[in-house]
Amino acid sequence: MFALGPLSFAAPLALAGLLALPALWFLLRATPPAPRRAVFPPLRLLLNAPDDSETPQHAPWWLILFRLLIAALIIIALARPVWTPPAVETETRPALVVIDNGWSSAAAWDDMQREAERLIGQADRDGRAIAVLATAVTGNAVQPLRLGDADAARRRLETIAPLPWPADRQAAAERIRTAARNDQLGGPLAVTWLSDGLNSDDAEPLARTLSDLGSLRVLEPDSGRAALGLAPPETAPDGLIVEVRRAATDLPRTAGVTALGADGRALARRDVTFEPGAGSATATLSLPLDLRNRIASLRLDGTATAGTVRLLGDTWQRPRVGLIELTSDEGQPLLSDLHYVRSALAPRAELIAGTLDELLEAEPAILVMTDAARSDDPRIADFIDNGGVLIRFAGPRLAARGDDLLPVDLRQGGRLFGGALNWEDPQPLARFPDNSPFAGLPVDTSATVDRQVLAQPGSATPDRVWARLEDGTPLVTAQRRARGWIVLFHVTASPEWSDLPLTGLFPRMLQRLMGLAGGGAANSPSQGAWVLDRALDADGQLASAPATARPIPAAAFETARPGPASPAGLYRLGPASAALNVIGPQTRMAPLPRTLPGATFAGLDGPRATHFDAPLLAAALILLALDILIALALAGRLPFARIGGAATAALMALALLPGAPRAEAQDNEADSFAMEAALNLRFAYIRTGDAQTDARSEAGLTGLSREITRRSAMEPEPPMAIDVDSDPLLFFPMIYWPVSTDAQPLAPETAEKVSTYLQSGGLILFDTRDADVAALRAGAPHPGLVAILESIDVPPLAQIPPDHVLTRTFYLLQDFPGRFSGSPVWVEANPDGASRDGTSGVIIGANDWASAWAQNARGEAVAPVEGGERQREMAIRFGVNVGMYALTGNYKADQVHVPEILERLGQ
Repeated sequence: MFALGPLSFAAPLALAGLLALPALWFLLRATPPAPRRAVFPPLRLLLNAPDDSETPQHAPWWLILFRLLIAALIIIALARPVWTPPAVETETRPALVVIDNGWSSAAAWDDMQREAERLIGQADRDGRAIAVLATAVTGNAVQPLRLGDADAARRRLETIAPLPWPADRQAAAERIRTAARNDQLGGPLAVTWLSDGLNSDDAEPLARTLSDLGSLRVLEPDSGRAALGLAPPETAPDGLIVEVRRAATDLPRTAGVTALGADGRALARRDVTFEPGAGSATATLSLPLDLRNRIASLRLDGTATAGTVRLLGDTWQRPRVGLIELTSDEGQPLLSDLHYVRSALAPRAELIAGTLDELLEAEPAILVMTDAARSDDPRIADFIDNGGVLIRFAGPRLAARGDDLLPVDLRQGGRLFGGALNWEDPQPLARFPDNSPFAGLPVDTSATVDRQVLAQPGSATPDRVWARLEDGTPLVTAQRRARGWIVLFHVTASPEWSDLPLTGLFPRMLQRLMGLAGGGAANSPSQGAWVLDRALDADGQLASAPATARPIPAAAFETARPGPASPAGLYRLGPASAALNVIGPQTRMAPLPRTLPGATFAGLDGPRATHFDAPLLAAALILLALDILIALALAGRLPFARIGGAATAALMALALLPGAPRAEAQDNEADSFAMEAALNLRFAYIRTGDAQTDARSEAGLTGLSREITRRSAMEPEPPMAIDVDSDPLLFFPMIYWPVSTDAQPLAPETAEKVSTYLQSGGLILFDTRDADVAALRAGAPHPGLVAILESIDVPPLAQIPPDHVLTRTFYLLQDFPGRFSGSPVWVEANPDGASRDGTSGVIIGANDWASAWAQNARGEAVAPVEGGERQREMAIRFGVNVGMYALTGNYKADQVHVPEILERLGQ
């Protein structure tokens, strides 16, 4: 490579062609060929006749210079010139690209992948070897790391994708050291680390290993694409307190937290705002208990990663538990059986205490009956048959006489000086059986039993015994009764008969029983281990469990960390479900320290080397076409007047002036916008200035354009963002306009331009995106929409009638949902009176259509929809109808008049 300061040439030998330019000068001067002299005596008579026509002996000088310029452009382009800014060094060493592909890279993955492709392409142009390494392990056998050609690196890059667990930088460093010891990386390398921007305990060892190989450059995503994480929520009296974490930066950032039910319906939403320099922000989701127990997951809007989704298992559900009170303990709370039950369940359930009448009126999911509150009320049996759970504790009354609300038959009388068995030595608990909901819980050796009620032989079958003592006698028995459960602890709920209520095992056993609420099953097919039910992928979507997933022993679940063998997702053990999430209580998100050994830092959008070979060849091609036109003009074969030599030379000089392109840069930019908008069918959206709203609008119209292309003969190109004040509108058949509550009135010039667009046949889809909260305005109009429409000439509006053309332009529809549904959609009341041939120029609604249409680069939906995938499909169908309506107008309405048209044609 030959360099002249920041300008270098990848193929410098091609510059030798410039030496041929003088010879080319003389060659071009010989064209056209010189006239041949011939003696013709009669021409003597015409010597004094005027003759204005001339035949050149050679091509004009300015045309020769013009053609030499074309030749010089081609020669320089073949030399492959590269302009390298001072901040970018020209590399000749082999390259190593290390990519963080853990969960935190998913938000900026497209940029990281694009940068990796650029580095591979640069190595390919320079003829350098290159290797690519991902830091997150897949659980499969790894290939040895070695340098190869650019094609092998591209194939390796195609297999790398974000994974729903953290990167293992320590394992990556070990692979690099192994390759270096085996001499598979050669000499000094140009190392680029495409980092997710987050610090970890193994970041410094990896940086030290990379810097030992050569120069290390670390590229990070900017703050707008940096990873966000949802920390474990905290329960509050009126809902959940949600904490969102990030690596602290000096820039503010806003994100939206949405609580979703198991059916995908949004239950609550709040915005969280990061202050400059803050690494966390919190929001409170206030919900009544019934809605709170329906929350299946929490998600951050606008960014789809495994860290921005928080799955909630049974741990975060708070069933309503009724404590039956019939007697008072007269000022001795520590002796009350219910005191220990309250202490055990208070963190995980909503407890209500009272008489049976009061409790049944409150509709609890679980009833707790101690021996002192024993009742034979038949309504308890009805409660169990309808899906309720009855948890009973033994005592002297039950030891004396049993009843029908028991899972097993009890021995009566004479066992405790009145009905219980007495041991000389207290009995400890045995290991919980595998078919028990308590399977996997560690047995507390300090829990011993002094007295208990015994089951009759034969009734305590293995499927009914959930806990035993070491001598095999039942401690906890249970039976399914109709749709509900009866669970009996064969000891008291107080320490009177055993030490169990004083241990930490007691609340954990009761919490396991909370999973029975709602008719849950009690069997545990995993034999004491949590089994993955649905896995969380890198985009935060639930998918099938991967082949690398393994059951997690119950004793190790609380300390498990996401990885190939234990992916994040929903796990089940018997009736209980638990979530393993990427962000744990101790997870900290901090930026990479600038003190990493030997590292220099830059952004993913930092300075880049510019290659001029393709632009120069394109310019040469354009000039060749211009040369053909000039040659035809000089030969008089074009319809316009012959171009004079001086005028053409002046025109060429003006075109080549360095200042000319700069003087017309603004006009060229406007022309470029107009050409891009006019030459292809595109939809457009109004740029609001809010990055999250604009990104959702772009993703929505991109997804709609893909669906229209897939389903119809229309093939719209990707959408364009337009500034309503400065950009032309007439190129777009349909414009999506997201309206915020703080939208300002339009300037008079802008209002006139919008009115002209509508009168010329354009269609604007106004979307206030607030159908979920519109009822809170109590019938008041949307303030932002009112501010915009007051300055536009909009005819009277009406809700879409059932026979409107929009209901049948492509699909037959009667509802027009988006992310939300149920909000009315408005069009012009009398489009026949407009100048647009009976079509409405405006469609106004609040259903947030762009969110329902939105797709990522892989064509996957990026935002949850209130009514699930069926509602998303109906929203896409409405979008297809709108696109067809924008292009065909009232075509479908005209079809009903086909018989009359044919009759008239026949006359």
